Amino acid sequence: MKVHNLNLTKLKKRLKSSEVFENYNLKNMTTFRVGGKAKYFLKLCTIEDFVKAMLYLQDIHAKIFVLGNGSNIVFSDNGYDGVVIKLCGDFERIQETSDDIQVGAGVMISSVISYACEHGLSGIEKAIGVPASMGGATCMNLGCFGFEMSNIISFVVAYDLTKQKIIYLNNSDCEFGYRKSIFSNKNYIILRIGLKLTPCKKDVIKNTMLETLKKRNTTQPKGFSAGCVFKRVDGIVVSKLLDEMGAKEMSKGDARVSQKHANFILNLGNAKSTEIFELIEELKQKFFEKYKIKLDCEIEFVGE
Repeated sequence: MKVHNLNLTKLKKRLKSSEVFENYNLKNMTTFRVGGKAKYFLKLCTIEDFVKAMLYLQDIHAKIFVLGNGSNIVFSDNGYDGVVIKLCGDFERIQETSDDIQVGAGVMISSVISYACEHGLSGIEKAIGVPASMGGATCMNLGCFGFEMSNIISFVVAYDLTKQKIIYLNNSDCEFGYRKSIFSNKNYIILRIGLKLTPCKKDVIKNTMLETLKKRNTTQPKGFSAGCVFKRVDGIVVSKLLDEMGAKEMSKGDARVSQKHANFILNLGNAKSTEIFELIEELKQKFFEKYKIKLDCEIEFVGE
C-alpha cells in the first residue's frame, strides 16, 4: 500500500530523538550501490520513537521496509513508494551482562567482532569481513566458513507486527534454518539480540580472524556486490558449476559475474537493478537447462 496519507508533520511531532526524510536516495544504502529513492526514510534512534512510529505507520497501513546495512538487498531503480526504516542510536549499542552480550539490531558485525576479541570472547570471529548489521545477519541466519549466527544466539527481542507489541524469542522460537529464520516472513522486526560467546585467549581469536580474512580475500572478489547470489544446493558446489557453464562470461550492462567467483555479481559502476535482476534470471535459466537444478536467490529485491 502506498503512503500518500502519511502526515509528515504529525509523524515528526511524535518522535523526540529520530529523523524523518522525504525522497531519500537509497543508492548508497546498499553494498550493491543501486536503487532509486524512498518516499520516506526514518532513522529511528530509541525504542520509544520506534514504537510510536510503528503504531502510527500501521494505523495508516503504510508499506514498511526495515533496512540493515543493505548487504544482500537490491532496491529498484524506481525507488520504494513506502517507508524505509533504519535503526540507529540506541539500536547501535553493545552491552555486556553477567550472562551474555546484548547487541542492537543496528550494530555492525565488525563492531561486535572487535568488541568480542577485545574482551576475549570467541564465537563470531569467522564472520569477519561480512558487511552486515546484526539484525540482517540474524534474520537470514548468516553463515560462512562453518559459522552460523544461530550457533551463538541465545535470544532475540523483536516487534511483532501482528500483535503490535515487543516480544522475546529464545533460540528455538526463532526457527533458524539455512539462510532463513522466523523473521524471514517479515512479520517481525528484530530490535536486540542476545549472544552466547565463549571465553578464549585473544591471540587465538586474532589468529582465526587473520586466517578467515586470508581465505575471504583469496576466494572472494572486491567491489560493489551483495555477496553470494545463490544459496547452497545440497552436495553441490554452485560456484563451480556456474563457472563450468560459462557464467564468468555473462553480463548485463554494468552488472557482471565476477571473474574470481562465479556466484558473485559485481556492479562495475553504473549497474541498474533491472540489469542485475535480468542477469540473475538468465543465470538461473541457463543453470536449470544444463543441470536440471533450480537455484534459489539469496539476494532480496525491494521496490516496484
